[in-house]
Amino acid sequence: MLLWCIWHNLNDKLWNDNVQMPRQIGRHAFDAWNDWYSVHKLQSNNVCGTTETDLVRWEKPTLDWVKCNVDVAFVSGSERTSMGLCFRDNNGHFMADMTQWQQTVISSVEGETWALLLAMEEARYRGLDRVQFESDLKVLIEAIHMKRRGNSEFLSIVHDILSLMSSFINFEVKFVRRQANLVAHTLTRAANSWASFHRFENIPFCIERLVFNEMQ
Repeated sequence: MLLWCIWHNLNDKLWNDNVQMPRQIGRHAFDAWNDWYSVHKLQSNNVCGTTETDLVRWEKPTLDWVKCNVDVAFVSGSERTSMGLCFRDNNGHFMADMTQWQQTVISSVEGETWALLLAMEEARYRGLDRVQFESDLKVLIEAIHMKRRGNSEFLSIVHDILSLMSSFINFEVKFVRRQANLVAHTLTRAANSWASFHRFENIPFCIERLVFNEMQ
């Protein structure tokens, strides 16, 4: 993957006079590998019938539970990593959301893991103790379910998530496809329009229609 990205960058420089920094090339290579890994895992599992990976529409949480969707984006040319999260009740009503961006670029896996940890900390801050968190990064959810350990930055953040979940036994994590994570996806891409850290108690205009449609 890395060699392909280097080759692609050389062609881009030659034909389009577009030069990327080494960090960007490395990140693109890692993201490409992660995409390949996720697809390969899904194919190798060879699951028949309807599973959670088949869910392509947001679903309301069960009674007395809250659902929190989380996503991360990397803004091209800005060297920023942004995240967004949204809390909704069992009727699908908007409760609160939060966006944050930082002036650094990290891998997609580390970014999604960082965002999930922030979401859990935000739930704790708001006094929510029965929350189902949803992410569209399968390798992250698998790492949490398998309680993977290691010295990488990714697994270090996973360890922090597991530690927090041990104190909040009704925190759950679930993988969903991007189509079921559109509210968080939209928030994340709008995050750079606001301050680096922003809490919303009223629904932002950019997700109003999406939330309404998913309530139906």
